[in-house]
Amino acid sequence: MADYWKYVGTAQLPTDIPTNVKDEWEQTLKAEVTRIYTSLTNKINNESNYKARLADPSSERFASFLATVGGAWDVNEIEMKQKVKLYRQYTQWKAGIDSAFTGASPYFPDRVTSKKGKFSLARYTLGAVGLRNEPASPYYVWGIAVKGALFIRGDTRPKLYLGANESFTGTLESVCDALRGRYITPSMIADTVKACVLAKFADEGALTTIRDNIIANANTRLDILLQAGLDTPHLTPPKDVTWVLSWDAVANHVKLTVTDIH
Repeated sequence: MADYWKYVGTAQLPTDIPTNVKDEWEQTLKAEVTRIYTSLTNKINNESNYKARLADPSSERFASFLATVGGAWDVNEIEMKQKVKLYRQYTQWKAGIDSAFTGASPYFPDRVTSKKGKFSLARYTLGAVGLRNEPASPYYVWGIAVKGALFIRGDTRPKLYLGANESFTGTLESVCDALRGRYITPSMIADTVKACVLAKFADEGALTTIRDNIIANANTRLDILLQAGLDTPHLTPPKDVTWVLSWDAVANHVKLTVTDIH
């Protein structure tokens, strides 16, 4: 068997998020103050709703977590403390959201501005998913995760935007079922982006073994997703489709190789 088509691309880590993107993030969040407050108070508009919709679900999930921690912890005591503390907090919770979102000077907009610099961390995501409105950037339009997903569905557009860190060879064809492919590719994009971000974090911390485990675990999950979305011809040997992440030691980032083999 030979490669019918192959896409290879390495993620790129932008130096920073473009200023206009940060500005848009800031202004969009500030404009949502009223809507956020309305949504919160419509869902939790009294103490009974607070307990039923916030406190109880929180305690239930916390109890499920505590059930796994082992005998070195006083599980019953910890669980009771969490529940009784949370149950009596409605008044403080309501005062807090009122202060954040209402009145002449709600503090939420100021907090958004003060945290604007931290939005630069989104560059780790953009390195894999891309940024469509920045034509001067190397990660313009689509990153490797999105291009790979589009390619397996037979979309030719990514070939128009290949960068120096990418290559495409062969004759493109869709390998996905027309319906199932639409459902699995968003999950494949999300898992690929997650792996790229965490692997890059691990590499920057010199945690190379963890980095490689992140990639290996992602490959296992991604192959399961891919197989669920393939069309009948590509599920039948000798055809095979692979979606493989690896570490590019030269570029110091994750590389994606997608291959349609006949």
